[in-house]
Amino acid sequence: MGNPKVKNKKRGRIIFVSAVILTVGAVGAFLGFKRRELPITVQSEKVVRRDITELVVANGRIQPVLQVMINPEVSGEIIDLPVKEGQYVEKGDILVRIKPDNYIASRNSADANYKSSLAGQTLAQANLKKAQLDFERFDQLYRTKLVSDSQFLEIQTALEVAQANYENSSHQTEQAKASLARAEDDLSKTTIKSPIPGTVTKLRSQRGERVVGTAMMAGTEIMTIADLEKMEARVDIGEIDVVLIKIGQKARFEVEAFQDKKIHRCSD
Repeated sequence: MGNPKVKNKKRGRIIFVSAVILTVGAVGAFLGFKRRELPITVQSEKVVRRDITELVVANGRIQPVLQVMINPEVSGEIIDLPVKEGQYVEKGDILVRIKPDNYIASRNSADANYKSSLAGQTLAQANLKKAQLDFERFDQLYRTKLVSDSQFLEIQTALEVAQANYENSSHQTEQAKASLARAEDDLSKTTIKSPIPGTVTKLRSQRGERVVGTAMMAGTEIMTIADLEKMEARVDIGEIDVVLIKIGQKARFEVEAFQDKKIHRCSD
């Protein structure tokens, strides 16, 4: 009979060697599986001419085609604001009234100046006619040597002065008339009417607020009137993609308010 201790040692070595071989084999199999490339699927097709469609995506906003910002042309206090945000107005409806007291006073002053200039022009015209009659009478006397040269020159100078005064009064009358027209125009601008039929989409002012006319700085934006019957989409397209856009191409709009609806149309 052999020695039991020797047998146990041999058995242990065999188990250890077997475990090492199995481990090395498993590692090699794993590495071989990792290195093995997956099969590549190749698809072939007949060569034909086709169009390549490129999709340009851009973000933007939907807004009315026609909308008007209402800015006063004269400054003053809002004394009447008969519209509200969201209200529909017709063309010609009153939107705003600005306190007209100062503009009424300016119109009255310009009217008085115009009437005064008209009276001055009438007086100058009468003086001119008198000077012309005197000149004609002295001219006949001068031709017959009945008046001296100095007297004739005096009458001739008086006629020239009368003509200059009449021309000056005419210019003053035209200037006063223009000032009156400007004052009446400023007075009319204290009442603002809607230039288009539409909806008050934005109302930024209120009654009692002072507004600045467009003649001074940018003016106060009182409200915005928009025609909501016709809308348009304005999008920002990058410099690279903008060259791809042409008239007649199809466009598709997706609006957040109508997530399940896609709007298709051709560009004009």
